[in-house]
Amino acid sequence: MFSSTKITFRVTLAFICLLIAVITASVAIGLQYYFSKQITVSASQQFAEQVSKQVELSVSKMDDTAKNTASLLAKYSSLIEGHTLAGKADQILTDLLIDHNDFYAIYYGFDNGDFYELINLETNQKVRKQLNAAMEDRFVKIHIYTENGRRVRKTEFLNDKLQVRHSKLEESDYDASSRHWFINANTKHVVKSPPYLFHHLQASGQTYSKIVNGTNHVVAVDLTLQTIAKQLNSSFERNGNSDSIEAYIYDSQGELLLSNKSAEEKASLKVQPLVLSEEQQALVERIGALSVSNELDWAPIDFSISGMPKGYTPALISLLGQKLNLEINFINGYAWSELVSLYQNDKIDVLQPVHQTLSNKGWGTYSKPLLNLPLTLATLPGNNTISSLSELNNKRLAIPEGWSLISAIEQSYPEISIIEVSDLQAALLAVKDGKVDAAIDSQLILAYTAKMFFIEGLQFHKNIDASLLSFDTNLRMVAKNKKIVDLLNFALENITQQELAFLSEQWLTFDLNAKAVDASNVVPYKQLITLSTDNANHNRLQVVEINNTDYLLFIAPTTLGTEEQNYLALLIPTKLAYAEGLSYVTKSIIVTILILCLLMPLTYFVASPIVAAMRRLSIENLKIQQRNYDAIEVEHSFIKEIDEVFDSLNQMAESIKAYEAKQAELLDSFVKLIAQAIDDKSPYTAGHCNRVPELGLMLANYASDSEDAYFKAFKLDSDDKKREFKLAAWLHDCGKIITPEHIVDKGSKLECIYNRIHEIRMRFEVLLRDAEIDFYQQLIQHPTRENELKSALIATRQSLNEEYEFVAKINQGGEFMEDDKLERLEAIAKRTWQRNLSDRVGLSPLEEMFLLNDDDECLPVKEQLLADKTSHIIKREHAVEYAPHLGINVEIPEHKANLGELYNLKVGRGTLTSEDRFIINEHIIGTIKMLDSLPFPEELANVPRFASTHHETLKGTGYPRKLKAEDLSIPERILVLADIFEALTASDRPYKKAKPLSVAIDILHKMCLDEHVDIEVFKLFLRSGIYKEYAKKYMPVQQVDKVDLSKYL
Repeated sequence: MFSSTKITFRVTLAFICLLIAVITASVAIGLQYYFSKQITVSASQQFAEQVSKQVELSVSKMDDTAKNTASLLAKYSSLIEGHTLAGKADQILTDLLIDHNDFYAIYYGFDNGDFYELINLETNQKVRKQLNAAMEDRFVKIHIYTENGRRVRKTEFLNDKLQVRHSKLEESDYDASSRHWFINANTKHVVKSPPYLFHHLQASGQTYSKIVNGTNHVVAVDLTLQTIAKQLNSSFERNGNSDSIEAYIYDSQGELLLSNKSAEEKASLKVQPLVLSEEQQALVERIGALSVSNELDWAPIDFSISGMPKGYTPALISLLGQKLNLEINFINGYAWSELVSLYQNDKIDVLQPVHQTLSNKGWGTYSKPLLNLPLTLATLPGNNTISSLSELNNKRLAIPEGWSLISAIEQSYPEISIIEVSDLQAALLAVKDGKVDAAIDSQLILAYTAKMFFIEGLQFHKNIDASLLSFDTNLRMVAKNKKIVDLLNFALENITQQELAFLSEQWLTFDLNAKAVDASNVVPYKQLITLSTDNANHNRLQVVEINNTDYLLFIAPTTLGTEEQNYLALLIPTKLAYAEGLSYVTKSIIVTILILCLLMPLTYFVASPIVAAMRRLSIENLKIQQRNYDAIEVEHSFIKEIDEVFDSLNQMAESIKAYEAKQAELLDSFVKLIAQAIDDKSPYTAGHCNRVPELGLMLANYASDSEDAYFKAFKLDSDDKKREFKLAAWLHDCGKIITPEHIVDKGSKLECIYNRIHEIRMRFEVLLRDAEIDFYQQLIQHPTRENELKSALIATRQSLNEEYEFVAKINQGGEFMEDDKLERLEAIAKRTWQRNLSDRVGLSPLEEMFLLNDDDECLPVKEQLLADKTSHIIKREHAVEYAPHLGINVEIPEHKANLGELYNLKVGRGTLTSEDRFIINEHIIGTIKMLDSLPFPEELANVPRFASTHHETLKGTGYPRKLKAEDLSIPERILVLADIFEALTASDRPYKKAKPLSVAIDILHKMCLDEHVDIEVFKLFLRSGIYKEYAKKYMPVQQVDKVDLSKYL
C-alpha cells in the first residue's frame, strides 16, 4: 500500500529537472572554453554564404531550365496533331530528357482530358522501381485517351532507341483537364505549382506548365522533389561535413519544403492479406486502383508533406489496401473544398476523412468509423471551464473554412458568431491574438497543431457537450459505390488489435510536454520561424540555443517553392564549427560523454513512474473515447495529482454513461408519445397512413423499373430517393392532426357532433301525430265522413313515411344529386310543424351567441320541416391568410361553418359542405406548414412537396395550390392515385361505403378522363397487377371482384 502522503507532480518534475540540470551544468562549466572564436565564426559565415549561393544557383538554374523548356515547347504547336502528338515529337522530347536528366517527365494535357507523357527512367532509381521498368528500359510513354466509349491508359516501355519493348492497356479515370497544372496554366508565362503528389509515380514534385500557342492544350515539365533535394545535398558534399549540418527550406509559416535531413521512416508492419470471396476478388480486379483523397494540413490525422500522404487515416487506408491486395492512389495538392468537388464530379473514388452530418448525408455510402474525435475548444487561459457550446453564445468561434461542422453549429447555435479561417493554424493564431474567443476541433489535433507551430499560451476545454448538433464525431470514408464501401468495411472489420495499436502509436501518441512534436512537415525549431521574420537576421551568422544545444544559425531568403517568401536556414553545431580550435580538449569531451552516458539510465529510472502513469491514463482515456466505460480500470499512484486524475476519470466515465442512458430513454419516450397521439386521433382512418405508403412505394418501384418512355426519367436508383418518397407518403396526411375529429368522421350530411337525422325524424313523428289528431278532430265534427277521413289519414301517413325515407336516404350521401331530388326536397321542406317550447333555454354561451341575430319568437311557432336558419351560420373570428412562399391558392368559404339543414342535405356529392370540405382540405395546408418549418436535408428536400400535392389535378382544379400537369412530377402523380384508390376501397370509414374493386377502378378511369388522375400512371397501375396484389392484402374477399382490363388498356 502507498503512504497517505502524496508527492505532487510539480515537485516530482522539478526534482528530476533539477537533478539533470545540476549534473549537466557541473560537467558543462568545466568544458566551455573557447579558442579562436572570431576566426571560427568568420569561417562558418563564409561557408554558410557559399552554401547558400550554391543552393540558390543550382535550384535557380534547374528552375530556369524547366521554365525555358516548357516555354520553348509551348511555341511549337506543330508537335500536336488533334489530341495527340505527331510522330516526330517522341524523338524531340526524349532528346530533351537526355540533355536535362533532372527532368522526371515532359507531357501534354489536352482540352478533352487526354494525356501524353514521356518519363525519364534515369531521374532516380525510385522512378524505375515505381513503374516496374526493367534495366534495359530507358523511357516510359503513357497515353490516356478514349477508345470505344471508355477511358484507357496505354503504357509503353521504350529502350534507348525508342523501340517498344513491351506495353500494357488498362482502364483509367485520369482527366488531364481537371489537374491543377492544366487549370492554372496560361499563355503569358510558365506557371510553377506547389509540391504535390504525381498521379502515376505516387511521388512528390513540382510542375512547370504553359498553354501551347494557338491551342487550348497545355505542355508541362515535371521535377521530383527528390531531384531538388539532391541538389541541396550536393552543395554540402562539395563543402564537406554534410552529415552534421542541418539545412531547411521553409515558408514564413514554418511549413517545410525541403531539407537535407530525411524524415525518419515510420516503422513498418507486416500485413497478412485477407482471403477474399470470388465476388470480392472480382471487384478488386475491376477497381484496379482506388483513388483516395488526401488533405494538405490536418495533422496528425490526414496531411501531406511535399505531396507525400501522411497521417493516421492514409496509413489506415494503405493498410486496408494491403489487406485487400488493392492499389491505393492518394490525390492531394487540393484544398478540402476542391477535394469535395473532385469527389462529386467522380474524379475521386473515396473521400476521407468525413464527419457525417445532415448536410452531407447524401454524398454516398459511409464506411464504418475510422476514428472518434470528441470536440474540444481552445481559448486563452484564465477562462472558466467550458462544457457546452451554448456557453459561446454571442461570442466568436474560429473554424477552418469548408468544414462540415459549420452548418451544424449555425443551425443549432445561431447566436454563435462563426469566423471562417484558412486552416487550423490560423484559427489558433486568431485565438492567441484575441481576434476570436475560441477555436474548435478535437483535442488531439488542437494540441498537435499548437505544438507543431509553436503556438503557446492556450487553454483546452475537453469533452464539449454538443448534443444539439446533428454531428457525428466519428471520422469515416464515403464513396458513391456501395460495393467499394462494403469491401473497405470488410477489411476494417478484420484489422487486428495489434495493427490498430501500431497505427495509434505511430500517429496518435505524442508528448504534450516536448519542445516540439515529431512532425516532418514543419521546421523542428521555433527560432527558425521567429528569426526569419526580421530582415536584420538575414545573411548573417548568429549563435542560438536550441533544445539546450548551441548552433550557428544562418538564414537567407530563397526562391524555391511557390511565389510566397521562402527561407534557407543552415544550422551548424558550435562543437563542429569550433572543432579545430577545441582539438586539445577532445579527451575532456570524451570523459564528459562517458559521464552523461552513465547518467542516462538514472534519468530513465527517475522518469519511468511518471511516463508509465501517463501511458496508463492515456489507455483509460481511450476507453472513454470508445465509450467502453465498464472496462475502465483505476490504478493508484504515489503521485497525488495522478491518483486524483484516475479517480476523476472513473467518476467522469460513470457520469457520462448515466447521462447517455437518460438521453436515449428520453428520445425513445418522445417518439412513442408522438406516434401514439397520431394513432389515437382518428381510429377510423388509422389504416390510411399505413396503406398509402405501401401502395405508393409498390407503384413507384414498378415505375422506376419500367421501360416505358413516359417513366424513363423517373428512377428510384438510390436509398435516399426511396427514403424521400416513402417519407413523403408517410407524412402526406400529417396535417390531419389539427382537423376536427367530427368533421373527419362525418358519415352523413346532417351530422355535426351528432347525426341530426334523428331530430328531423322526430319532426316527422310530430307531423304524423298532428295528422292523427286532425283526423279525430274532424271525425268528431263529421262522424258521417269517417271513411273519407280515414283514407286521407292513410294517404298522409304514407306520404310522410315516403318523404322521411327520401330525406334519410339523401342524408347518407352519394356520388350525384339530381335536380328532381332537389325540387322534391324543397317541397318537403315547406311542410310546417308547430313548436310550443322555447329553443332559447338551456343553451351554452356559445349557442346563445348564434341566436343573437334571430327574431324574437312568440310561442307557439310555426316552423318549416327543414330550414336554413341564421343561427346555423358560424362566422369566422379571424381572417384566413397564408404565407406567400407556400404557394397556397384556395377559395376560402365566407363562413367557418353552415349547419343549415337544407344547405347540408343539398350537398351534391358525399356528405361534406364546402365549409366542411375546406376544413378537411386544411389538413393538407397543415401538412405544408408543418413540413415547411422542418429543416430537411438536401436528400430529403422534396418531402414537403411530394407530401402536399396528392390532392392536385392535372387541369389545375386541385388544392391547395391549383397546380397543373406540367407542375406535377411522377412521384406526385403516383401519390395522387395511391391516395384516391385507398380511399375508394377502404372499409374502415363510417361516412363512406367501400367500393368493390371493379367500381373503384372504373371511378379512377373516369377521373383520368377528367384529368384528375394521370392516365399513364393509371395504366401502369393496371398492367403491373399491383391493384390485385393490394386488393388481396387489404380488401375483404367479398369486395374483390373481376376487373375487365380491356375497357381501360
